Amino acid sequence: MLLPTQAEVLEFHKLLATSLEANLSSGGSAGPSPDLLAAATKNPGLIYQANEIDGVTPLIVSAKDMEHSKWLLEEGAPWNAVDRAGKCAGNHSTDHNIQPLIDLHCTHATRSELILSQTLRNGFNILNVNEAKESTDIDYAPCTKKDYLQRDIKYSGTDQLLDSDNDAVMMEWERPLMSLHSEIICQPCTLPRVVLNVGFGMGIIDTFIQERLTDKDTHVIIEAHPGVYAKMKADGWCDKPNVIVKFGKWQDVMEEFGGAYFTGIFFDTYAESHLDMEDFHAELPRILKRGGIYSFFNGLCPDNIFFHGVACNCVKIQLESLEFEVEFEGCEIKVKEGDWEGTRRKYWHFDQYFLPVCRYLGEGGGKGGGGEEKEEKEEEEKNVPPSKKQKT
Repeated sequence: MLLPTQAEVLEFHKLLATSLEANLSSGGSAGPSPDLLAAATKNPGLIYQANEIDGVTPLIVSAKDMEHSKWLLEEGAPWNAVDRAGKCAGNHSTDHNIQPLIDLHCTHATRSELILSQTLRNGFNILNVNEAKESTDIDYAPCTKKDYLQRDIKYSGTDQLLDSDNDAVMMEWERPLMSLHSEIICQPCTLPRVVLNVGFGMGIIDTFIQERLTDKDTHVIIEAHPGVYAKMKADGWCDKPNVIVKFGKWQDVMEEFGGAYFTGIFFDTYAESHLDMEDFHAELPRILKRGGIYSFFNGLCPDNIFFHGVACNCVKIQLESLEFEVEFEGCEIKVKEGDWEGTRRKYWHFDQYFLPVCRYLGEGGGKGGGGEEKEEKEEEEKNVPPSKKQKT
């Protein structure tokens, strides 16, 4: 299929503007005009193509109109195409505060991403049947590097942990968020608590976890980077009486926890993809106790709030399919511009953070976790974590 010329694109946008005006005048009953439908039938590439002036696509132009938005999405218009301002149609519908259109875009985007994720997992090649159509996948993680574990890292004072590209692995501004995360995964329960953190970084959340746990509780940490692990050893983390440190990728050490059912789990790895996170989620019913709490650092799509919402929806749907009750609690977070000094790029751009609170309601890990009033002795014994002798 030949790409439309810019002259054809501009003409199509004029037809679209006329059709939108007519639909508005009719109270929404007219829908796309015959001329607009005919032009799209003659050259389907016009559905996807943005004008070169401001990067606006037909779907963005239609961000205030339900009938035209529905039609364009059904015809395959990319939901995540952005204009020069970095906004997609869903962003614009949100700016206009038109809830039915926001719901339309969000539902369509979520469904598209779930289908794409499954397609990628099945190993199919993603081929764009239309040369003008951009890829519909979105970047969930702010930084994905397959060779991260082979790279050097450096601690910049007490404020930053950077990789060899000066991309931030963890930063001090996350401290208030880590306090909140630690509070929810260290919830009180009748059994001795067994809390897992995947990804030590600067040790911010692990410090909070230590403050919240007692001598009867157990704190398990998985860390894969040799440089971070060396820092942990130097700082005495491997010698703490109620701490078990596992050095290695979580994918390689998870089998050791087959009989150790956790009451709380936090996940915050660096440089992995959303497919890796999905794989970790699939392990949760095996290792998390009923009533236990799971949470993760929610840095999904950190530079576009609509993409962020779509990514959260996708995670929510996956976890609900695994018998989790999922909520995202909003909390304010202010990151000063100066906090990013010394880093190559930002990995957070919002003033509000949506903290995931995921309670496991299934039976996979046995009974227990927060809120249980009575526990059998055999259940207590089942909760014993891997032996300290296995500590590396």
